[in-house]
Amino acid sequence: MQTEVDKREIYQQRVEKIDHAKIRIDEIKAKVNSLEKELLEIKQLDRLFFCKDTVEKSRKTTIYKGDDILFVAELSYQRFPNYKIVTWEEANEYAKKLRIGGYNDWRLPTIEELERLLTKQSMKNSKRDSHYILRDFLEVMPQDSCFWSSTEENELYAWVVDFGKGYDYWRRKTLKYYAIYVRKT
Repeated sequence: MQTEVDKREIYQQRVEKIDHAKIRIDEIKAKVNSLEKELLEIKQLDRLFFCKDTVEKSRKTTIYKGDDILFVAELSYQRFPNYKIVTWEEANEYAKKLRIGGYNDWRLPTIEELERLLTKQSMKNSKRDSHYILRDFLEVMPQDSCFWSSTEENELYAWVVDFGKGYDYWRRKTLKYYAIYVRKT
């Protein structure tokens, strides 16, 4: 028959095993995070070196300014982006509730639609260093100018455009970035 001391020893051994397992789980999680970051860096380098540079696209853009809307080609862009950073899912949910200029069919732009706002050269202004974005959007852009697109890489990642650096890449959907919304004109 087990004594009270034996039961305590067994209990203590189990607690130690659980603690050891928790430490091991934390180590594995840290390794997974490290590998995810490394993979992301490799993908970004791959995209930079082996894909067409989004900033090099030439385009002639006609812009018409409304009070809250900028009209670029066949799209209407929200003139003043949402200054709250959100996850990809939150950005999509917000679009369903958005009403600007009497319209309620706003959505996140595709990666191509966001890239239309890129310029070939960085634009300088007094508030920030430089941005690769059309001048009409420059003054209203947040300091950190990385925006979600609706384009998914897979179920965990979606594409973003970094207007501060002038390129795009994909990020985990649970990360938080800015959102700007579009609709067909």
